[in-house]
Amino acid sequence: MPSRFPGRKLFGWLSLIPLLILAIMAIGGYFDRHATRWLPATGPNRTGPNRPALVAVYFSGDMGLSVGLGEGALSVLRRDGIAVLAVNCSLAFRKAQSRAYVDALVADTLRRALTESGARQVVIMGGSFGADVIGTGIGALPPDLSRRIAAVVLIVPGTQVFFHANPTGLFYAGIPDSDPRQTVRALRGLPVTCIYGRDEADSLCRARELAGARRVEIPDGHLMLSHYRRLAEETARAALDPPPPLLLPLPPPRP
Repeated sequence: MPSRFPGRKLFGWLSLIPLLILAIMAIGGYFDRHATRWLPATGPNRTGPNRPALVAVYFSGDMGLSVGLGEGALSVLRRDGIAVLAVNCSLAFRKAQSRAYVDALVADTLRRALTESGARQVVIMGGSFGADVIGTGIGALPPDLSRRIAAVVLIVPGTQVFFHANPTGLFYAGIPDSDPRQTVRALRGLPVTCIYGRDEADSLCRARELAGARRVEIPDGHLMLSHYRRLAEETARAALDPPPPLLLPLPPPRP
């Protein structure tokens, strides 16, 4: 017998949407207490315990550090004796931020990682939203920090950059906060690897400005749901065996 009040059932389902969003945000780390997490090395340091050669910095996507693209790669690096300072971008960008905030966050995080680890060089990696953040902020680094970057790893970076994280994508509309095709030019001279999914509709990795980077195509979509192991391997390889420094392409000839 059909219900005399079909609207009640619909209202009941709709009332669950806010709870579902809150649950997703909780899983994604939007309510965590701290935006950074120090992940010590789990394996022996091959360069000696007193002064490790490398430390890694990882900026997460908009689903935090528990769910995301870099978790497998971080485990590989830590087993190889490399500590990681991880940034939970879902918390750091829970509110809309400015370009000045992005620049300061990237610089402060790199400086902290180098200071606390005593490492000589730093690998900086970002997944999705985090790739957009580091692609924006690296260009504003002071020379004393930029020259200590051993590798830059961009994992599925977007073609539009917003400084407000949101797991539903509601804030990724309207006018972007930054144009990555402009800011990525500041990566010139750094060893850059750009990892992207073949099935992505658009990717910064395909941009002309990154023609001189090491481009790694994985036969998957943006989330890399079927190729997490391959993604982890390629990310770790990019960190430990970086390509030559990025050279920007020459401008097209005038007609």
